[in-house]
Amino acid sequence: MPILLALISSALWGTSDFFGGTASKKSPSTTVLLWASLIALPVISVIAIVSGDLVFDSSVVGWGVVAGVSCSIGIVLLYRGLATGPMGVVAPIASTSVLVPVVAGFLRGESPGLAQTIGIAIAVVGVILAGGPHIRDFRTGGHRPILLALGAALGIGISLLAVANGSEHSAYSTLLIMRVVYPVVLVGAVLSIRAPRRPATSVLPMVAIAGIGDVIAVTLYGVATQSGSLPVVAALASMFPVMTLVLARQVHHERLEREQWIGAALALIGVVVVVAT
Repeated sequence: MPILLALISSALWGTSDFFGGTASKKSPSTTVLLWASLIALPVISVIAIVSGDLVFDSSVVGWGVVAGVSCSIGIVLLYRGLATGPMGVVAPIASTSVLVPVVAGFLRGESPGLAQTIGIAIAVVGVILAGGPHIRDFRTGGHRPILLALGAALGIGISLLAVANGSEHSAYSTLLIMRVVYPVVLVGAVLSIRAPRRPATSVLPMVAIAGIGDVIAVTLYGVATQSGSLPVVAALASMFPVMTLVLARQVHHERLEREQWIGAALALIGVVVVVAT
């Protein structure tokens, strides 16, 4: 069952990223994410209340705020990257966010093993290859989706670290606070850049799918970790870029060069190696 839940979680994450990125092609990513977060907030609120796991001490609140701020920024960058660059490249690069907790552990003296070191190296090589054609066009602006994806990976990675720290006290409470902070940050972003306060009507269904899909994916992932092996569950859940790539290929008919396919695959393999060891 944990394996099935992790796979469903991965599929939902990849699908929500695809729809969020697609919606961001017609409306600003900040506006899309703001509405997606507002739609998801009642869902996670009900889940947290039903779970009975409500603890609001200084540690949970602090890490929840950090997670909310960093992840909201990271997802905005991700949606923007998916909207302006090849989804099959942006998504795998963004998935390297899982490397942030690994690096943080290394800085705290938790040296990664040989397998994790190899995984990090594979992911880095994959990132370089995946962005190949765009990096060659650096002076013409082709680098922008790559930079957005890397920024997204950093923001989401910091939030993963914050959620992990907060979850030592209360997982659902940390996620609830994180989701409350989301719209607060995004309202400020929307007002500061004078973005439309609501997305185009035509993309509202995609925004709803992105918001609800994301929050259900997080919940299923949490349930899976309670009864399954964390490395296995994390490895399976981190496969979400595969779904984004497949949808981009089928719906948008994206065509990637051979080196990009290889790079995207290596980035994904690197992530799996790191979380599975």
